Amino acid sequence: MPINYEKDLLKHFVRNDGWLKAVEQQKAAIENRLEDIPLRYFTLCAAQAIDVFMLERKGILNRSEETGRLEGVYFCEKNDESFGRIASLIGSPENGFHGTFEDIVLFEDDQNTIGKSWADELEDEPYTRKIRKRLRHKREHYRLRDAFPFDIINLDVCGVMFPLKEGVIAPLLKSIIQILKWQTESKFSTAETICNRFTLLLTSHIDSDLTNQEAIQALKNQVSENLRMYEPFQSAFVKQYRHDQVTQLACENFSEFFRVAFFKCLIDTALSIDLGWTVTSGPTYFYNRDDNEVENKQYQIMHAVSVYKRIPNFQKLPEDRNRAKYIQSVLEHVNTGVQWVDEIISDPDIAIKLEEDLKQIVKFRDLHRNL
Repeated sequence: MPINYEKDLLKHFVRNDGWLKAVEQQKAAIENRLEDIPLRYFTLCAAQAIDVFMLERKGILNRSEETGRLEGVYFCEKNDESFGRIASLIGSPENGFHGTFEDIVLFEDDQNTIGKSWADELEDEPYTRKIRKRLRHKREHYRLRDAFPFDIINLDVCGVMFPLKEGVIAPLLKSIIQILKWQTESKFSTAETICNRFTLLLTSHIDSDLTNQEAIQALKNQVSENLRMYEPFQSAFVKQYRHDQVTQLACENFSEFFRVAFFKCLIDTALSIDLGWTVTSGPTYFYNRDDNEVENKQYQIMHAVSVYKRIPNFQKLPEDRNRAKYIQSVLEHVNTGVQWVDEIISDPDIAIKLEEDLKQIVKFRDLHRNL
């Protein structure tokens, strides 16, 4: 059965304890920004848009009295009905990107789209359904690229990071790398100012049975190599897991293995010569979901918070200093550990507070948007 996010306490604990605090900290960090730019928030919210209205209710996101639009809020949604609902909720279809996130971010011209735009599709020349879809992705790709940078990027994606039928570098990972590049290269339009700090909220399903085995092996190899190369990392790993055997960790606790391995790769990417960001890990949350396809089976949902800060004059730094920053970030991530939400909300007092807060957010949304 589909999850009712208006009543789901597992997800709402993450919103309330993780996302809300992270967004508040990001907003405080940019208060002295010279330009009069509202907090810029990109989200893959579901049709209910609970995260958006949680932030509006707290006064973090502001709605224009003149236009009725939430300022600085952008979203991506592939479903036609959900897209229209979200656009109505935030008051701005122009800030929506219609299509699959990965298809939009990774669009590249081919022989059918080069030299053509979405306007061409509206002309008399007939196009196949596939080409029309590609032209729409092209339009949304350039619109999304031009909307960067953002202060908060909430990638609340569905599915595993490395699907079985995809390669080691899956489309979702490619998309994350691409938006990190856009964050690096783009400037706020008012005064051509670069983004110096942003927060990434990343969600992923965790299920070893649905994850590409080549990708798993590549992650194992990378972690094993780092354990051999960096003694501080090995010490932190052993302290956390009582051993330094990567394959053993992947077998015993695939969720923990994936958390360490995947974010180690993201940290390395962020520090690459083309980007130049330090990554500070915030809280990571896990909870269990029942598998609708397989009886008596569960998978995990991971929500991770991380803060990216631009390194001044990054390309002038010696390689050894970049490595030192990499090791420091990886150690912080390993040492941060995780919170299992199932255990936390088993406390009746916590569950009651979450339920009431969620009801108030839904009431606020429906009252203010006449739904």
